[in-house]
Amino acid sequence: MARDYEYIDSFACYGETVNNVFERLAESRREAWFGDDGSGLMRSQHIRSLFFTDQQRLRWETVPTRTAREATEPSLDLYAAGCFHGPRRELSRLPSGRVELEGYLRSRRQLTLHGIHQLIGEALVPSGQRQVLFDLAADLPNAWIVDDAADQLGRPGVGIGRVERNFREELVFNPDTQELLGYRRVLVDPDADYAAPAGAITGWTAYVSRQLVTALPEGTPPVPGPPCDPPGGGRGTGIRPGLLLGTGYFTDLKSQLDQWLAAGVITEADHQALQPPT
Repeated sequence: MARDYEYIDSFACYGETVNNVFERLAESRREAWFGDDGSGLMRSQHIRSLFFTDQQRLRWETVPTRTAREATEPSLDLYAAGCFHGPRRELSRLPSGRVELEGYLRSRRQLTLHGIHQLIGEALVPSGQRQVLFDLAADLPNAWIVDDAADQLGRPGVGIGRVERNFREELVFNPDTQELLGYRRVLVDPDADYAAPAGAITGWTAYVSRQLVTALPEGTPPVPGPPCDPPGGGRGTGIRPGLLLGTGYFTDLKSQLDQWLAAGVITEADHQALQPPT
């Protein structure tokens, strides 16, 4: 059982594709609870869909799953132990020295703005580690500093930009604490897949709160089993619209449903609706 959770609250907007065809930019609120045992919760809430062209909007209106994917009720992904580490476990393993950390990230192909964002966005990063990672980002080849940058919510900060592949990656930091405020990905050249011009923003995140808490939010079902072993492996089981359980592998669905019902993870109605055919 987790002793504590890193809670990260953010607003984000990212592109969605199906069969390599761009569908929309989906803007949402995303809350994550990463437990120290690898259990946790992801709660997301759709805000709006955005498009680069009228044709994309019209095509989206014909998508059969559109209503479900634009539901405004929060959806929950609840994870067993070992199934939802996020960046927390990896950050705890990073070398403390700058030279060693730089070599470690380079060996894992994470020594990029995109890679550094993946490490420090949804995480509580210790102050010393924040400073080292900020310095590494600022010293990347062809990176530049913007002293008067702002994130997508308009909060001022210090920006670091760099072109990586066909995108301009931008990170915005609190100038006093080096805590990451926001991330932005911008097209450098026109892109046929997005049908978007150069300068179009294809994704962004704004981090509004990071806290260490002792429990999942009130009303959350108990953490399910079985745990993921090895950590990071496992499967997802859709219980009903708005609730998915991420757990370790199992083969007997009926037995697992019985265990989830007994533990209070699912309801009697869920249990009946998910019974495998006999």
